[in-house]
Amino acid sequence: MRYYRIFIAITIAFIFGIVLIFNNYQTFSYSQIILAYKKNSIEKVLVQIPTCTPDDRARQRALLHTLLQWSQLAQEHNIQYWIAYKTLLGYVQRDGLLPHALNLDILVMAQDTSHLAELCTLNFSSNYELKLHPQWFIVEKTKRSYFNQEGIDFVEPNARFINRKDHVHINIWPINYKWKSSPKEWTFPLQKCLLSGIKVWCPAGPEKIGVHLYGQSFLIKSPIECINGAWKKSHEDISTIETTHTQTTTTRLSDEEFIEKILKSVPICESDDRDRQRYLLSMVQAWSHLAEKYNIQYWLSFGTLVGYVQRRGLLPHDLDIDVTMLSSDTPKLIEISKLNFSSTYEIKVQPQWKIVDELKRSYFRKDGINFIAPNARFIHQKTRYHVDIFPAYDFNPTYANESTEMQQSENLTVHDNNYHWLSYPRNWTYPLVTCYFSEIQALCPAEPKKLVETIYGASSLTKSDKKCVNGSWVRNS
Repeated sequence: MRYYRIFIAITIAFIFGIVLIFNNYQTFSYSQIILAYKKNSIEKVLVQIPTCTPDDRARQRALLHTLLQWSQLAQEHNIQYWIAYKTLLGYVQRDGLLPHALNLDILVMAQDTSHLAELCTLNFSSNYELKLHPQWFIVEKTKRSYFNQEGIDFVEPNARFINRKDHVHINIWPINYKWKSSPKEWTFPLQKCLLSGIKVWCPAGPEKIGVHLYGQSFLIKSPIECINGAWKKSHEDISTIETTHTQTTTTRLSDEEFIEKILKSVPICESDDRDRQRYLLSMVQAWSHLAEKYNIQYWLSFGTLVGYVQRRGLLPHDLDIDVTMLSSDTPKLIEISKLNFSSTYEIKVQPQWKIVDELKRSYFRKDGINFIAPNARFIHQKTRYHVDIFPAYDFNPTYANESTEMQQSENLTVHDNNYHWLSYPRNWTYPLVTCYFSEIQALCPAEPKKLVETIYGASSLTKSDKKCVNGSWVRNS
C-alpha cells in the first residue's frame, strides 16, 4: 500500500511537471513567433519597399511595426476597423505601404469610438499608446479644440494609435469624415487582406472607394515620386493621365507615345521582348476601345489577370492576352466581325462556338480559325498576336445544359488552366469594375485575387511562373 501511494504521488508530480512544461512551452512559442515575425518578416517586406531619403527605411520599419501592434490589439479587443485613405491607396497600388507614407489611416464607425475610450485606460504596452480626442462626439472638426497638455495635438481624427519610441502613428478616423457618402456595400462586409504582409481589414470594394475619393488616377500611380533624393509631387499632371485613359478631352500623348511610356515599366529579357510587348499593349488598347464602343461585357482573365494582380499590368514574358465573356454574348462578336471596324485588327469567331466541349470542335484553318478552346480571337492581322476570348457559362456543362438552367445561376463556370470545368461564385466576377492594365483602361472581375488564387494557387498572387536567366525566360520552379 505504501509503495502504491508513492507511485501515485510520483505519477501526479510527473503529470503536473509535464503540464507546467507544456504551458511554458506554449507561452515561449507564442512570444517567439511574434518576435520572429517582427524581426524577420518585416525585414523581408522592407526589401520590397523603395527608399529615397536617408530616413525612409527607419520610418517604414516603424510604421509596419506600429501596424502589426495595432492589428494584434484590434484582434484581442474585437475592434472593427478597415484601412482607409492613403493607406488604402498603398494597398490598391502595391499591396503594401506607400514608400513615402508618414503615417497610417484607418476608419472606425463613429458609434464604436466609445470602445476605444475603454482601451485608452489600459496599460497594454510601454511603447504604444491610444489617444482619444475628448471631443470625438463633435462631428464638425472646426468646433473641436487641441488638448496639447494631454498629448492631443490633433482635431480631425477621432483617435490616434501612437508609437512613442519612433514617433509615428495611425490616424483613426470616423466614417463620416469629409462627409463623402458611398454605398454601404463598398465597405461591408469587411474582408481580410494583407498590407505589406500584415493581416488587416479592408473594405469590400477598395478600388471603388479609392476612385470615389481621389478619381481614376488613384488606380494608376502615386502623385508622389522620388526626385533627386527627395519625395516630391510628380511633374506629370495626374489629370493628364485620366484624360489619356478616358479620352474625354484632348490628350497630350498620341496612342503610340502612350504605349512607349508604358513600356518603360515592363522588363525585358529576350531580344524580341519589346516588339512583342508593344504589339500586345497596343492590342489591349484597341480591344478596350472596341469593347467600349460596342458595349462588350468582358473581363481580364487567366494569365492576363495574373499579370494584373501581380504587377497591375503585362507579364513581361506573355505571348497573348486573355479575356472572358459570357458565351451567350458571342453573337455580338459575330456581328462586329462583319463590320469593317479596323484595317489593323480582325475578329475571328469559332464556327462551333455553341459546342461547349472544345474537344468536339474542329479547326477551320482555311478560314483562319486555328483555335478551338476560345470562342473567338481579336487578331492583329500583320503579326497574328491576339486576344483570346474565352467563354463563361451560366450553367455547369458537367451537370446541365442551357435549356435546364432557365434562371440566372449563382455561379459561373469556365475552364481552368488544365481545361477542367471550374464553377465559382458569380459575385467574384460581377459587378465588373473599371481597372487599369499597364495604365490602359479595361474591365476586371470584382474579385481578381480570388479568381487567380483558385485557378493557379496562392503563390501566383505574388510569384511569376517565369524568370529571366541568361537572356531567356525559363520556368520559375
